[in-house]
Amino acid sequence: MSADRQQIVIKLRQDHAYIVDLMQRITALCTQRENAENCEGCESGQRNICHENIGQLVRTFVEVTLRHNLIESAYMAELVPVAHRVAHNRAHMAIAEQLQAIRVIYAANGNGVLAIAAVERIIGTIAAHLAEHDRELEAYLLAPV
Repeated sequence: MSADRQQIVIKLRQDHAYIVDLMQRITALCTQRENAENCEGCESGQRNICHENIGQLVRTFVEVTLRHNLIESAYMAELVPVAHRVAHNRAHMAIAEQLQAIRVIYAANGNGVLAIAAVERIIGTIAAHLAEHDRELEAYLLAPV
């Protein structure tokens, strides 16, 4: 196993931690979800602050996750068996579709409550991806050459 591959795995793990952190930060933003189905249920001052933060974090989350998926795909190109690459990239496409849905939901009406609920739904998808695909990818990357 090369030092380069170890560095790749370290970088991927850092990305994973950052993606999880972003999801947690997004879901923690709204403290009024039990009382409101949309952002109109909050006072305007809070709504403006929350709206700005949700919008920025959702954009960052989507961009970071898509960029990370591209990086993983590039590392897999030469180092991973075809069957894993195909399954892993299909999983990336499913995540990308969910990310696009979050972006569309939020862009359509700025409803932070719905955007946060969509992020909560993708948490399970990403957790399963990390467990099923990324651990296996790490094993391929760290395997002796």
